Amino acid sequence: MILPLETERLHITKFEISMAESVYRLSLDEDNRRFIPDEVFETVDEARKIIDTIIKWYAGKDAPLVYAITLNNQHIGHVQAIPVKGKNWEIGYHIGSEYTCKGYATETVKAFLPSIMKHLKITKIYGLCHAENIASRKVLEKSDFVLDFKGEGTLHGKIQEVCRYVYCSSEE
Repeated sequence: MILPLETERLHITKFEISMAESVYRLSLDEDNRRFIPDEVFETVDEARKIIDTIIKWYAGKDAPLVYAITLNNQHIGHVQAIPVKGKNWEIGYHIGSEYTCKGYATETVKAFLPSIMKHLKITKIYGLCHAENIASRKVLEKSDFVLDFKGEGTLHGKIQEVCRYVYCSSEE
């Protein structure tokens, strides 16, 4: 994957240990705690350990690929491709609450999709979110994902109401 990816306003790049403080701070957002509780870090040191793991994953073939999103050199969130059952991949993202409602998540997803799909040699990627996470659903829909399933499913180790979206590249 060619990094950094750049949009008009944002940079998508590999994580660095120096981002631990902002990763910790952004993880404490109310929406992050509610919708992606496994990405909440109780200390800066915990965030630093996760970043160290993420950096090691960059060398792997089937490991999650997690990248930082920056705005004017300020870390504002992340975007990721995560391997799931079989040979499928799922996209995930989070933008800190102080940066939401500005189109950054949609801008990131639209820039990330072609590059990550080419890198992974895939033509289909899924997006899964809690059914009540309207913001995430809108990002997926604005990024040309199509609702594939709505109902009970497992998310973050719990059975809950979910929406699963699918995006197929034009190469399929």
